[in-house]
Amino acid sequence: MPLAEADIWIGIKNGSEQAFQDLFDVHWQRCFALSYKLLRDREAAEDLVQDVFVDLWTRKKHLLIHNTEAFLTQMVKNRSFITLSRTRIPERNLQLLESLLLESSPEEKLIWNEISISIESAVEQLPPRCKEVFVLRKYEGLSVDEIAEKLNMSIRTVENHLYQAAKFLRNNLNPVMLLLILNKLF
Repeated sequence: MPLAEADIWIGIKNGSEQAFQDLFDVHWQRCFALSYKLLRDREAAEDLVQDVFVDLWTRKKHLLIHNTEAFLTQMVKNRSFITLSRTRIPERNLQLLESLLLESSPEEKLIWNEISISIESAVEQLPPRCKEVFVLRKYEGLSVDEIAEKLNMSIRTVENHLYQAAKFLRNNLNPVMLLLILNKLF
């Protein structure tokens, strides 16, 4: 850690708001850029980075940081992943995975293929009607109304199937594997 940064951390541990402001000023933009790249949502990225710095201030006396940039990068990635895993719009996660796949090395593409296989395997485990609704919505891009009309079911039934599918996939996909991949890529 550069001497000036070491001095900043000493000040932060001693409760210096100015030292904390200096740290914030140096690292905020990079943390925001990473969070925005992962979340693709400006407001969510700003909130996430704000939470990271609030958490730093709250835990300042207990932290032992040797590389501030690496530490903050890891915090932002972890919190971004948690945010993505909680999102109620699974296609955002899939779009993120697809965009990251385009930037990957051959080794990472192999890992991404394994993740795709895991997703497909989980989709295959859905009950038949639930799977049909999910595929029409997520892979064919039909609206809830279009699915209801096509399958001759109520809108509420389609929504229930989508909810059940999302819940099943959240519970059956391995978020740890995805976290490891995100950590490797960034």
